[in-house]
Amino acid sequence: MRSKFLLSLCLSFFCCTANAQKSSTDPQFEAQVYGGKSHLEQVLQTQLNLPKQLMNAGFKADFITFFDLDSSGHALNIKYEGQVPLALSKEMDRLFQFFKFKLTLNLPNESRPYFLKFSLSYDKYKNYIKQKSKFNLKTTEPADSSFVVYGRADRSPDFYKNGDEGFNEYVLTEIEYPRLAIEKSIEGTVIIEFIVETNGFVTGIEIKKGVNGGCSEEAIRLIKNTRWKPALMNGKRVRYKMTAPITFSLRNVNKSYESSNSTLGQ
Repeated sequence: MRSKFLLSLCLSFFCCTANAQKSSTDPQFEAQVYGGKSHLEQVLQTQLNLPKQLMNAGFKADFITFFDLDSSGHALNIKYEGQVPLALSKEMDRLFQFFKFKLTLNLPNESRPYFLKFSLSYDKYKNYIKQKSKFNLKTTEPADSSFVVYGRADRSPDFYKNGDEGFNEYVLTEIEYPRLAIEKSIEGTVIIEFIVETNGFVTGIEIKKGVNGGCSEEAIRLIKNTRWKPALMNGKRVRYKMTAPITFSLRNVNKSYESSNSTLGQ
């Protein structure tokens, strides 16, 4: 009798352990997007187009997405768990095309989908939505829908206000020299790469050459807040990868980093 009880206990423990290991939202199955969660959030802030029927203060959606990845790290077979209106699921399908994921699972004998959790609401993104509506590109060219990122185009992106001259003026005016860099007399040039999207906002920000003392972080802040006239290719607005230098010189110090409060969405 005792041996049967022990056998039953062992089987119960094994089943519980197996079920725990097979949990679809186990951390090992959480998708890792290139650029991290900051890139994911930047895409939501600048590219999310909430369907009109959801543009109200009461809208809120918490849901989980499950998907496979192809060999290049792009999502396939996206499924939704939770209360997701059809119009929102279509918009999320579109947004997933902005992301590339790391192939982190190494389970040759199992087929498991990756997952991501989302919490969207009108209140959370209303300021970003308003900023996008205020930024009028004044263009008649249609947007390319292929999601291809170009490095050459018929017309490269221009800073929305006075082109290169305006961009240089923006950097000199808005740069907030990090206090730590001032205290340690740190200077240098940050080389930063980013994608100008078809709506003139930027995503995919990546530091190619950093500068210590908080300078790299300040360069990211500056680029996040820029707006551009998109690149044109064959008469369409296209996604375009750019590289820009942001120079930190103590001769041009006019603000300290701690005074910063001018960020997108405020």
